[in-house]
Amino acid sequence: MKRFSVAFSLTLLCVVPRAGLQAQEGLAPRESEEMVRLPVTRDTWFSNVGVEAEGNNGGSRRLKLKSHQEMTLIDIDPAPLKGRVIRSATLHLRLAAEPVLLRVTVGSFGAEWAEGTASGYVPQVGSSTHNHRRHPDTPWTIPGSDLCAVILGQGGTTWRMADASPPDAERWQQVAVDPLVLAARGAGISHGLFLFDDTGSEWTRRGEQFTPVSMPNRFLHSRESGPASAPYLAVALGPKDNAPPDQVDGFVSDPKDLPAGEAWVSWTTPRDQGPSGTVGFFVRAGRQDVPRYLIPLAGKAGDRVTMHLRDIDVPAGSDLDLAIRPVDGAGNLGPEATTTVRVSDRVARPLPLAVPEPFRGRGPLPKLGESEIAIVDEFDKIQPVTGAMIPPQPDEYLAANHLWDAATKRVRLHAARNEFVGFQVLVRGGAGGVRPTLEFAGAGASGVQVTTGSYHPVTSKKGPLPDPIVPLDGAGADDSPLPGRTSTSFHCELYVPHGAGAGEHAGKLTLKVGDQTLVIDVSLQVWDFTLPDSLSFLPEMNCYGLPEDEREFYRLAHRHRTVLNCVPYSQRGIMAEGRAPAWDGKTLDWSAWDRRFGPYFDGSAFADLPRKGVPLESFYLPMHENWPDPVEGNYNGDYWADRAFSAAYRRDLVEVTRQVAEHVDAKGWNDTLFQFFLNGKNDFKKQGWSRGSSPWLLDEPASFQDFWALRYFGIAFHEGVRQAPSKAKLVFRCDVSRPQWQRDSLDGLLDYNVVSSAMRRYHRIVFDRKAAQGQLVVEYGSTNAIEEANVQPVGWCLDAWSLGSDGVVPWQTVGKGDSWTGADTLALFYPARSGKNSAPVPSIRLKAYRRGQQDVEYLELLARQTGEPRWAIGGAVRKALRLDGERRGTGFVGGEDAGVIHFARLTPQALWSLRMQVGQALSDAKPEPQRRLVDLRTSPRDLLHLPPGSVDQ
Repeated sequence: MKRFSVAFSLTLLCVVPRAGLQAQEGLAPRESEEMVRLPVTRDTWFSNVGVEAEGNNGGSRRLKLKSHQEMTLIDIDPAPLKGRVIRSATLHLRLAAEPVLLRVTVGSFGAEWAEGTASGYVPQVGSSTHNHRRHPDTPWTIPGSDLCAVILGQGGTTWRMADASPPDAERWQQVAVDPLVLAARGAGISHGLFLFDDTGSEWTRRGEQFTPVSMPNRFLHSRESGPASAPYLAVALGPKDNAPPDQVDGFVSDPKDLPAGEAWVSWTTPRDQGPSGTVGFFVRAGRQDVPRYLIPLAGKAGDRVTMHLRDIDVPAGSDLDLAIRPVDGAGNLGPEATTTVRVSDRVARPLPLAVPEPFRGRGPLPKLGESEIAIVDEFDKIQPVTGAMIPPQPDEYLAANHLWDAATKRVRLHAARNEFVGFQVLVRGGAGGVRPTLEFAGAGASGVQVTTGSYHPVTSKKGPLPDPIVPLDGAGADDSPLPGRTSTSFHCELYVPHGAGAGEHAGKLTLKVGDQTLVIDVSLQVWDFTLPDSLSFLPEMNCYGLPEDEREFYRLAHRHRTVLNCVPYSQRGIMAEGRAPAWDGKTLDWSAWDRRFGPYFDGSAFADLPRKGVPLESFYLPMHENWPDPVEGNYNGDYWADRAFSAAYRRDLVEVTRQVAEHVDAKGWNDTLFQFFLNGKNDFKKQGWSRGSSPWLLDEPASFQDFWALRYFGIAFHEGVRQAPSKAKLVFRCDVSRPQWQRDSLDGLLDYNVVSSAMRRYHRIVFDRKAAQGQLVVEYGSTNAIEEANVQPVGWCLDAWSLGSDGVVPWQTVGKGDSWTGADTLALFYPARSGKNSAPVPSIRLKAYRRGQQDVEYLELLARQTGEPRWAIGGAVRKALRLDGERRGTGFVGGEDAGVIHFARLTPQALWSLRMQVGQALSDAKPEPQRRLVDLRTSPRDLLHLPPGSVDQ
């Protein structure tokens, strides 16, 4: 007999045979079994598309399944299930149109619902829709929730999938239903059966021709079409079971750092006296029932389950009597157990209030020759022809603002140690050729580094607008000709070193043109605290290729407290030259790869930069669906990855991962998040089968088959990692645009969860997973367009952190040669220009990400200093800055639009005010310097306890 590893056996358990899971009606029941037929008593279908999400279909003669867009809910009379063991069940569905069912999930449902009598997506008051439990204003759970809060593993629900039988001559198909799903309905912890089209999109292939069928409409007959076509369940009932579960025990409760009125409560799942097994609980808090969506399902006997008690009306800090009764799969209620739980009394403290007043006044601007001089925020955007400012500022802003007082010719700056601060010198009118220099006197400021650059204009929809910050050379100001120019801006940047003395340091900003000079006083207040060298929050600069001078790009990102991460392969699955170690089918040759990339991981490539020697924080590994082994020749055409590939293909992926883990550990590269990331999209196959290597949407998965493919690869990756235990941080990364349809398919596997702006709408789903699974969560999107305000990256960093995220990812960041002439939203790094710049050039928007990252470090320090949890500080920050971020489209048409988070009311002076509040409080507290505040590390993964997905698994 062949022997398999434990992890490989787990993968075999994920396989769903095409016919093996189909319960067949008409088979002779086993001894003590009784076959019963349960007609559907109510049904409806939901759509989440546009206005259809507010419509009801409870009166329709048809039901519909369509990938993640449309789904069906049915119900039965559960009375015949009471007091019986459920052996098996089959759902019988009659097709009402041509597309057949392939794979279907049947799951439990976590809320009461109203069937309604409407059809055609017509809104109907009091009836259930995708967006509301009762239209128009009763949410499914909390305000703003939708159907996704009570299905597919959310809200105390469970699910299993099975392949449908082929349609018979009468167009009937059968789908196996897991007994646990049906038992939940019989036990009263579910309110129906939820149906979902797992296959979703289909395709056919003829040689190079790839023909996709995007989310076909799969119509079924509903109960309204008459008894001859209505859906029904055939259930095999086993022996009677009237024995209840034992009493719940092992209570533990803790309010921890939760908001007022909340608590964590856990208990052990009791043994069931009968054969059905404990399936769930009923919980009462005081005199009110705890909502079903908060109550966990039962584990195995003796397993601990945890409930986050929230959303109930209870006084802060009060003692709450909790009563819990277990229930088994036959509907038998166990004895009530009681405990007293103290809920949190924590109320968020206000932010520190000490804020210096901005300068005020309307005096004339000082002059340099014929030019007027003003100092403004580095993130103010000034159109060099019209003088228009983005965002708009009041008339007196040029004379007096939060940094500058024209009347006294004074600039006021504040910074922590190990921090960059900057400002903008505006030169209005007059001749070019201005040269700015900034110098500080005194030993305490001797290490302050000053760099200057010019705001270089690019052509945009609003005329010329500045974006690249071009370092100044001997020629001084920007020498690019610009017809109609009325102003020029310079960027002055200071880096305050670790050893700078706390207190005020005097400096002089000298502006020269020809033989004329203007001197402006600069006050630098160095606060008595130090920002960490290691990043607590990751602005990850994603890209898909780098020029030959790649190291300069990595160094530029490092200097800007961001992390550059380059996808090493193309959509065709072609590895970029040198991006993978050589693989001969047995062993990886690391020699060339180590020479090229090793200095990033040991920090030596950054030894002379401000964060001396801090290694690269994130790095894409070369493994993907087309390496180490190619898809072609190993893929059999199946939609389901766990039965689509050869054993050798999977074996090589596991082995290469093992060797990667072993090598990284041997090198001691323990500070970099080495990411296994699958970027492939089968969209690219539309241009020809070989134009894309992935048969699935592995990046931004849509149909459930896409999520299941990620699961297949994730299991293989973690199996390889576990074979070479190490201290290194090897993580499975997925970029997910639809977290609400992910289910628990990636639980126990996904480490680095990169989520679209859907993170905001489905905040509870995403961050409950983060807490339970020990994930890192990062929000991806786009950077502000050149025509929009440069405070967007700062606001995005602060807002994402406040919501619980560990970073942000603008999806593309490296510009091209023509980015220098035409506005390129995606160019945060500008490539070198022959004869002009010998190295890549930062955009002002890249500097805005650095400002946001540094501001997050302030908040992390504040949390440690005050003991306040992130949700409390984050809520205060969002309120202070009015961070009501709105997702907007960018107009991208080459695939899914990542969108951009827009902050309509955010201004540079508001950001300054927040920073001043927090900075002064930290300086007064004088926290000890720490090289690292946050260890961005994920939880260990246990492949023996992954959630099941298939009937009978």
